[in-house]
Amino acid sequence: MRYAAATIVTTLAGCAAAQSDSPVAAGAAATVQPATEVSGLFASTRLHTLDIAMSTADFAAIQAAYAADRTKDWVEARVTIDGTAYDRCGVRLKGNSTIWRVPAGSGASEYPWLVRLDKFVDGQAHEGVTEIVVRLNNTASALNEAMALDLMGRAGLATQPWAYAVVSVAGSAPVLRLVMEQPSAPWVGRTFDGTGILYKAEAQANYDYLGDDPSAYAERFDVEAGEDDLAPLIGFLKWINQADDAGFASGLGGHLDVEAFATYLAFEDLIDNDDAIDGPGNNSYLWWATAAQRMTVVGWDHNLSFGVSNRPGAGGQGAGGAGRPGGGGAMGGGANRGNQSGNVLARRFEANPAFAAAKSAAMTRLRADLITSGYASARLDAIAAVPTATAGDYLPAASLSAEKASIAAYFA
Repeated sequence: MRYAAATIVTTLAGCAAAQSDSPVAAGAAATVQPATEVSGLFASTRLHTLDIAMSTADFAAIQAAYAADRTKDWVEARVTIDGTAYDRCGVRLKGNSTIWRVPAGSGASEYPWLVRLDKFVDGQAHEGVTEIVVRLNNTASALNEAMALDLMGRAGLATQPWAYAVVSVAGSAPVLRLVMEQPSAPWVGRTFDGTGILYKAEAQANYDYLGDDPSAYAERFDVEAGEDDLAPLIGFLKWINQADDAGFASGLGGHLDVEAFATYLAFEDLIDNDDAIDGPGNNSYLWWATAAQRMTVVGWDHNLSFGVSNRPGAGGQGAGGAGRPGGGGAMGGGANRGNQSGNVLARRFEANPAFAAAKSAAMTRLRADLITSGYASARLDAIAAVPTATAGDYLPAASLSAEKASIAAYFA
């Protein structure tokens, strides 16, 4: 699979060399180069701009629909990316707990958004990108998520390209945000070899098997790319739930990329992310590779990495983190409870001695490759340099410094 060698990751150090199939050896010279260079909107050597021009009436309608039953309605908007304007783009709210944590009365720029350039105009894209996510974070800098995405690429895992941008929505005051590419067909084409189907697990769902009727999974998984076919997903869920322990141990490799999953679980522990596949948000994608006839777990949603909390009323990162204000916003809501019992795949994987040993070995390798080598510390300096140099009007220097120090403690 292509992602193991050339995952799409941003660059913060000029010309970047692509990562080889083998990670950096322990003790290798530190480098500030990311895994793979990315240009355009997700080139992170500079601060970008994203303006979403929608009417106040449309914003009010979006708020009303979500407050009523959590519906995330699409509206048409003019979207301008680094000075290039696109008409008739689709825009809607994006996220779950990130939405209801926005304080009442906040401007439109304070919310998380999903932009689809091709929602109403077929083929419309910005430098090959069709879907852009405007992220929220409980820290002022979102440096924790930027670091997580960068390190995922170095670890050989599929990740999403990202960058810092000044974002304004519906004429409200601009804010500093992390923007990233939403996994969709263009992202799949650059990330994986061959054909397949990309499934997204919904926040209110889990990996339980609910029978063979596809309608039972309508609120649990979405098809984000590839054929609209839930049969491979249902077959996978049936097997991981119903295989006995011996069959699970001997047969999992025929259903799942076991090495990638062991690395994924180890990586999420390494970056202290409690909101991964086995967290309450059920954050994950599943890539079904047609040729291999097996799944790969794809990480998603790292705004709570490096110890950032999403508990109501909690602050941001570490003792000095400048968190976003908590408390239910005008749209109301509450924490998702869909995955509170944990993820059956992760639970069974870690309960098996051989698979647990594979995860432990992956953790040892990742510590050497990312931390002992000095790579993570060097990347932290390089990534933090961009908002330090360009985002002073939107990010207090003291907040950035404190949040950087909280992350750096993980690499000591």
